[in-house]
Amino acid sequence: MKENKKEFVNSRFTYNDTSLRIAYSDIFGKVGVAVSISQLQDTATLNFITKHYNSITMENEMKPDALLGYSPALITVSAAREKGYIIPADYNEGYVPEIHFGNVDTALSLAAANGLSLRFHTLIWHNQTPAWFFKSDYNAGNNYVSTGTMDARVEFFVKNVVAYVHSGNYSNTVYAWDVVNEYLHNTDGGTSHWTQIYGEQGNSPTYVKDAFRHASELLSYYGIRDRVKLFYNDYNTYLVTDDIISLLSFINSGIKYCDGVGMQAHLDVDWPAPSFVGEAVQKFMDAGFEIQLTEIDVTINFRQDFYTLEDQANYYYELMSMLISKKKAGGNITGITFWGLYDSVSWRASGQPLLFTGIDQPKPAYYSVIEATVSY
Repeated sequence: MKENKKEFVNSRFTYNDTSLRIAYSDIFGKVGVAVSISQLQDTATLNFITKHYNSITMENEMKPDALLGYSPALITVSAAREKGYIIPADYNEGYVPEIHFGNVDTALSLAAANGLSLRFHTLIWHNQTPAWFFKSDYNAGNNYVSTGTMDARVEFFVKNVVAYVHSGNYSNTVYAWDVVNEYLHNTDGGTSHWTQIYGEQGNSPTYVKDAFRHASELLSYYGIRDRVKLFYNDYNTYLVTDDIISLLSFINSGIKYCDGVGMQAHLDVDWPAPSFVGEAVQKFMDAGFEIQLTEIDVTINFRQDFYTLEDQANYYYELMSMLISKKKAGGNITGITFWGLYDSVSWRASGQPLLFTGIDQPKPAYYSVIEATVSY
């Protein structure tokens, strides 16, 4: 990345000429960013969001721990039915955990009121899911439940979350779901709760397919299966490309439940090369999957500390140019999402990974990303 740098600080575009939304919506459709509810509730930040994006992903408020809570609020099955919960036919426990939808309601109402679409992130994940959800009597100190009991819990959780969103006033706001997140890395930090119950299932995990099946069936029930897409989301997808294709082939065996791949794209200017990412994109294209870049950020110092913001701009230019070329070649790339509004609020803040240093403070990388659209 040190050679053949292109100067983007003096781009032919000025900051007021355009926005990410204007530049990219005609190319990929959805142009998104990860946000928090507090950011959506701040007027200046919200104006910044709506200027540059037409889609949002909640960074944390829709993950399993946010919906289930750190300790369970248990209600009887009969009380749950009275509240409108879906109880699976083979659910044999006397209680269910209440699902907390307050933040979901707030995010959806703010998105809808401001013309923003939303990617729902995420239903099934080995991280940020409370331990009690996997234990008998929903007690974190107890033993793990059986696979049959966990199957029913997965069905209960997935169906009730999807039903809540799509039976309400903001059904049209949600256009995509990350049904399962990072399954292929679910033991990177040690044995996960899921593996404790189901064992190692390789590229044929039953509970993953079940989660997609439940979500797909609910979307079909509401008559929106063609409009709302279901994704498998993961990081380092360029290292596990063949495994993802195998996994999605298993999920879709018999009936298609999973529409495509969410490629997180947490990158660094030193590695991987945009062309290497492009090889994975091409494989997913060849396999017939819809593709969304769901969590884009590019650090400048994760592997080496001598890179500059101009190197970062060059990398972003090559990355976006590659994606545009894949789209022009027929790739079903339907969205890009940057993982954070600006550097200091990024989960990788020390690497200065985003396109802005603050609200209305674009970096060279911003101009390079805009410049890349000239090739479309």
